[in-house]
Amino acid sequence: MKRTLAALSLVLVAAGLTTACASGSSDVEDHVVKAVSEGSSVPVADLVDDAAAKRFTIVCPYELPADVATRLGVSAKDLPDLSKRDDAQALVAVTSNGVDAVEFRRERVDLCSSEGPWPVYEKTDTATVAVTRNEDDVYIVTRAS
Repeated sequence: MKRTLAALSLVLVAAGLTTACASGSSDVEDHVVKAVSEGSSVPVADLVDDAAAKRFTIVCPYELPADVATRLGVSAKDLPDLSKRDDAQALVAVTSNGVDAVEFRRERVDLCSSEGPWPVYEKTDTATVAVTRNEDDVYIVTRAS
């Protein structure tokens, strides 16, 4: 009986650890994926679901928080540090309440395939981005040059 209980406990602990380590998607990531799945050209403002957003940008791998802070006119301490990573990207929106930054992986949508940093966009911006899908079924979003 003790062996069965110990084995069952071990299985439950392993299952819990697997679940805790699994990467889940965020509401922001889900919104971005939905927005880019709408067509081959999408308004850049559609990437942001936050109605309170005044301006926003995308943070890509290897970008320094200080550089992003300068672009947005905010404190670097409010920004994700992707300066030593290539697996993630972040959508950063400036609202009247501060900075909302959400980091997510590049497995479903890749916003960082264009060269150079993203500019800062106003929520009312009419610029568009091009969207394609690669062989791994990842949405690839590119900015106009």
